Amino acid sequence: MKQCHFIGIGGIGMSGLARILMKKKVKVTGSDQAESYVTEGLKKGGAEVFIGHSSSNISADSTVVYTTGVNSDNPEYKAALSLKCPMMHRSDLLAHLMQGHKSIAVAGTHGKTTVTALLSVVLHEAGFDPSYAVGGIVKQYNTNAAPGAGEFFVAEADESDGTFLKYHPFAAIVTNIDLDHMNHFLTESALIDAFGTFCKQVSSSKHLFWCGEDERLTTLKPAGISYGFSADCGLRASNIRQQKWHLCFDVDFQGKQFRDIKVALIGPHNVLNALSVFGMAITLGVSENDIRKALENFGGVGRRCDVKGEVQNVLIIDDYAHHPTEIATTLKGLREAIEERRLIALYQPHRYSRTQDCLGTFGGIFDEVDELWITDIFGAGEKPIAGVSAQKVLEEIRLASPSLPVKYASRLDLENQLFPTLRPHDVVVTVGAGDITKLGGDLVVRLSKQSIKKIKVGLIYGGRSVEHDVSLSSSEYISKGLSQSCYDVAQFGITKQGHWITGDNIKERLKMSEGNQLLSSNVLEQLLQCDILFPILHGTYGEDGTMQGFFEILGKPYVGCDFRSAAICMDKVITKRIAESAGVRILPFISFTEHEWKSSKEQLFAKIETELAYPLFVKPSHLGSSLAVTKVEQAQQLEKAIDQVFQVDSLVLVEKGIRCRELEFALMGNERVSVFPPAEVHTGGQFLDYRSKYGAHALDIEAVAKLPENLKIEGMQLAEKVYRAVGCKGFARIDFFLDSDNIFWFNEVNPIPGCTPTSQYPLVWEAHCGKNAELVNKLIILGLHRHRMQSRLSVNV
Repeated sequence: MKQCHFIGIGGIGMSGLARILMKKKVKVTGSDQAESYVTEGLKKGGAEVFIGHSSSNISADSTVVYTTGVNSDNPEYKAALSLKCPMMHRSDLLAHLMQGHKSIAVAGTHGKTTVTALLSVVLHEAGFDPSYAVGGIVKQYNTNAAPGAGEFFVAEADESDGTFLKYHPFAAIVTNIDLDHMNHFLTESALIDAFGTFCKQVSSSKHLFWCGEDERLTTLKPAGISYGFSADCGLRASNIRQQKWHLCFDVDFQGKQFRDIKVALIGPHNVLNALSVFGMAITLGVSENDIRKALENFGGVGRRCDVKGEVQNVLIIDDYAHHPTEIATTLKGLREAIEERRLIALYQPHRYSRTQDCLGTFGGIFDEVDELWITDIFGAGEKPIAGVSAQKVLEEIRLASPSLPVKYASRLDLENQLFPTLRPHDVVVTVGAGDITKLGGDLVVRLSKQSIKKIKVGLIYGGRSVEHDVSLSSSEYISKGLSQSCYDVAQFGITKQGHWITGDNIKERLKMSEGNQLLSSNVLEQLLQCDILFPILHGTYGEDGTMQGFFEILGKPYVGCDFRSAAICMDKVITKRIAESAGVRILPFISFTEHEWKSSKEQLFAKIETELAYPLFVKPSHLGSSLAVTKVEQAQQLEKAIDQVFQVDSLVLVEKGIRCRELEFALMGNERVSVFPPAEVHTGGQFLDYRSKYGAHALDIEAVAKLPENLKIEGMQLAEKVYRAVGCKGFARIDFFLDSDNIFWFNEVNPIPGCTPTSQYPLVWEAHCGKNAELVNKLIILGLHRHRMQSRLSVNV
């Protein structure tokens, strides 16, 4: 073969074969209906590419390669027949190129491209120099195909037109069987039978891996090795974690366990993909170390969660997913990676025939996104089908997910309609196999030239509580973290008398207790203009749910715990009872009101001395930061301590004291909760009072407590249990005592932790995560996320 012409050379499969031939010094020509990044790349590589199909593109000395999608009336196809050119279907050319190699075919409805790319990279990085043909651009090598000098040839086996049955590979991976391409197979049984035949054509059953999590494959039960999460799989993944843009899992295979395998992908479906590659590579003789390094450093595949760029804190991603199953799994993985950032999906249905086949299966597949835009169907050369439209898809999604914001925009107008709605921290994903992919790059360019609207944050501090000055100090830390590139900040101060002020020099004006109105119309108007409110208020009238309830009435998003959990957390008695009901140990205590104390003082004295032992701690139930807390060593001090509490609170808590270490856990999250290893306050046996926390000689805080790993994990688990039990959202600090027997005792929850230079929460964050700007960003993202979730729930009420 000296010259080869490809009809439809811009297709991802055809372009790969063209690249292999060019590397083999074969002259390559080809045509396609439109220019693309693929055709441009081929031209740079030496191919002659014609835009548009014409009989004049065909010469008699060319071997002509075509696909199933090329119709018999195509002018180039007709010319090739007329000139009696040698003609090859794409699949025949691939089979020809695989001759002389140990071929490894990857088949399945979903995941073929990722698995083929992963296996190619693993073999390449391990020095096996494989040939490969991938249905996507392998980003590490900036190509989708290449000939290698090694014995292996890795290729996708495409079932869409049944041509995968032309291959008789040495080894294979079968990812799944889904009801796609039914215009070819017509019936489910025919589809399954075809995969059964393919599996039987694999020459080495020891090198046939099939997914044991797929129902149809499990029913088929081909020879070879099943892989999955189930205990009965021959190759098994467990202990699965997603860490941002990496997956981590353990592998059990051939009687061995391989711990902490990492792969630079997202979503549980990619655990299965990487698992199959791990098993195949092991059986091919690749070293464990080489496999680990290649998977962890995998550069990804073009159009598979392909990051196009992040500009103005807006992340743009492109994904090829076009079948409902693929879309749902991709979005689930993406949600895990981006956590609570606003996820906007732009979906372009692919082909009228596929959309018609998939109607009835779109319900629920976009539930992971916060906002969905549907655009026109990409026909890919097909003629429209009556009753099949983007509007039909939109109606089905709205019916299944009435709370999901779904909008339609024409393909030509989608960018212009979307752009004004973008805000910092948004994640935009273009979804579909058509020209929607171009929109991601266009958005990146536009974002680099045109500013989007910033998030307006209302920072609120001061307040009526005795922790007014602590709030001012905390607000300085938060204010420094509010990046000017993301936020416009409006500051609101609350005087010790409860008057709200806004404008300039707020902290100086607070010292003068300025203000004669609790809440002026001007302040209210300014509050309502904010996109999110950030209260950094400590103690009563700010941390206890009252302020949060006010924000709820205004309908504004806000940072931190909601009004319910804030109110619960600031009641030590209720919080302790909830913690105990969740299985967390609490120290023995007795609580009572001032009326109960005055009417039954002798009985309460007796109860305290009978049920508790000195030393005791006498605490107000509703205040924070050790305010009005007294350590009582003997009975003579008890009455005075109790009377002191009733000067500031209506409910007293008398708790047994113990010799202990004081550990404080920083927690963050809404549904997804992160718990940081504990900090320790080194009291040196002193009582940790208000001045010990915030005074000029505040006690030393060790941001990372020195604890054995098992105790650290136990404490973190207990802290999360309390956080969830009391309904915390956003962030909180949860304090425990650790006694000499290494037993944890729950102390209290702080729903708005101090953020002063000596406060535990920012010290822990900076020790584990970095700068305060990242903390502030995360808290704002969480506040906006909670509000979106509440808004969606209200639609169903």
